[in-house]
Amino acid sequence: MKIKRCPLTFHNVISATSTCKPSEWHHSAQDLRNAIIRNELYGTGPTIYQVSTNLGSQESAEYTFHVPVNEPVKIDLNETYRFTKELTFEDGLVIRHADLDEDMEESYQILRLCAEEYGLELEEPFYNIYLDVYGGGIIDIYAPIVKEG
Repeated sequence: MKIKRCPLTFHNVISATSTCKPSEWHHSAQDLRNAIIRNELYGTGPTIYQVSTNLGSQESAEYTFHVPVNEPVKIDLNETYRFTKELTFEDGLVIRHADLDEDMEESYQILRLCAEEYGLELEEPFYNIYLDVYGGGIIDIYAPIVKEG
């Protein structure tokens, strides 16, 4: 697997957090995409998600989804949606997880080992960038570097 080091920036990002089963995360992502369309916006980039908490069981986890949209929006304070003008990271490691049937944790572990080898500290949870590819999908896993040396 090839690991690259690069910055990452997305503009006009709407985010939402939900708790769901690991096998059902794509439903919550679709709900966010549908909400964006219902509000006369459109996504300008991939769906990005983080798995942040296991909640003490293997059956559910907390997912935070981020979708870049075509223009800035004003979102009234609520528990579901947040808006970020610019989601940016100056430096990070990225690895492509091409086979969605394989365990994501293996790719996470490769990033952690690479960071350890080069004396880097990574921010977790990592950002999983889901890309639609010919009726299927691949995930680029982005790990922001928070400390070097």
